[in-house]
Amino acid sequence: MKKLTALILSATLAPALALGTVALAEEYGGTQAERQDVSEQRADKQRADDQFMDRTPVGALYAADVIGKTVRHRQSGDDIGEIQDLIIGEDGRILGAVVKTGGFLGLGGQDVSLGWDHLEHTMGDDESMFYVDMDEEMLRNAPEHERD
Repeated sequence: MKKLTALILSATLAPALALGTVALAEEYGGTQAERQDVSEQRADKQRADDQFMDRTPVGALYAADVIGKTVRHRQSGDDIGEIQDLIIGEDGRILGAVVKTGGFLGLGGQDVSLGWDHLEHTMGDDESMFYVDMDEEMLRNAPEHERD
């Protein structure tokens, strides 16, 4: 009876162990070219998975969260301009923002471009807020942004 049980058990486990060994060999074995091919297939699958988003990634912003928002001086909290547009590089990264300096009753002022890393973004009362270390006078004296 013990021999029969051992025979049945080994007949049941042998195929499972063989398949597991093949899977491990496929995963870690093979030639360099085969391993490279598996790696490329995984990268293709990851890119396909990243093609669509079903929610906003943590910390991400929509353009509407940025354009039209007031820029404030970090120390004083004074309003010094409003973000008019975003400057996006060839690689898709945001490089900067075009800020309209304050004028009188919405008239006057000028467009100045600031590097994105010079703007500090925070959230206050569920609204995006932007701060810079420059005051309004410094922005008014900056070269005007010319759109090509």
